[in-house]
Amino acid sequence: MQHPLVNRIFCFIFFTVGLLVSCRHSKTVVKTDTTAVTPVKPLIVQPSVDGNVQALLKHVKNNQLPFKELSAKLKTKVSSPSLNQSFTTNIRWKKGEKIWLSMSIIGIEGARVLITKDSIKIMDKINNTYTLKPLSYIKQKTLVDLSFTDIENLLLGQLIFTDSTKSKYANNATNYTITSDGIRFLTSILFEKDSKNISNIFVTDKKYAQTLESSYANYQIQSGKPFAMDRVLKMKNDKETFEMVAKFQNIEIKQNLEYPFSINPNYKIEK
Repeated sequence: MQHPLVNRIFCFIFFTVGLLVSCRHSKTVVKTDTTAVTPVKPLIVQPSVDGNVQALLKHVKNNQLPFKELSAKLKTKVSSPSLNQSFTTNIRWKKGEKIWLSMSIIGIEGARVLITKDSIKIMDKINNTYTLKPLSYIKQKTLVDLSFTDIENLLLGQLIFTDSTKSKYANNATNYTITSDGIRFLTSILFEKDSKNISNIFVTDKKYAQTLESSYANYQIQSGKPFAMDRVLKMKNDKETFEMVAKFQNIEIKQNLEYPFSINPNYKIEK
């Protein structure tokens, strides 16, 4: 049985990842027959792709924050029927390897989290417990199988699983939009008219009858790239609403950061 703080941490991690990943567009997987004696190379017909869609997606990709290591601090407030809590999170990130988080309430560190390519580790310093889960545990919470690279792209504000061949483009009076009606997700991505930065993502999960909304604001230049310092994430179903407001206080590109995660031998191991 996990302690309440551990559950809150998992809730924070999984809600953040799960909400952002819901901007994915469904893809069709085609199985080929591998039993033929003489393999025949299939004729691949490239579907028509809207050039405006490609241009917007390329813009998002080109604006990805470049770094090998960084540290960041953000203020977060979570509101739900079972949880209303504000806390401060410090992040240390070695791209491609690990993401370290320290979460504090009124200046007192309550937990540390370490996400690697294959695991999620949580140190609950209030209840003296240690929890270790495989990275695949995210799938049980978000219903989407994510790699470590996927998580990095989501935290950077990058889209993943985006199938441009299934997307439609619109030039509106105040914004540009890309919409996609996939097998599971109905998605609409809004871009600012002047900067072409993402401002909102609206998603309807048709399989689980829930809606997901995210907004991005207060773009600031970080290492020469625009980065959304303010984010609001909201999930609704027919029973409840979960909302998280996150505000980045600062972001610094650094080198040789430390990622302390020594487990007290007296801590209880939670499974």
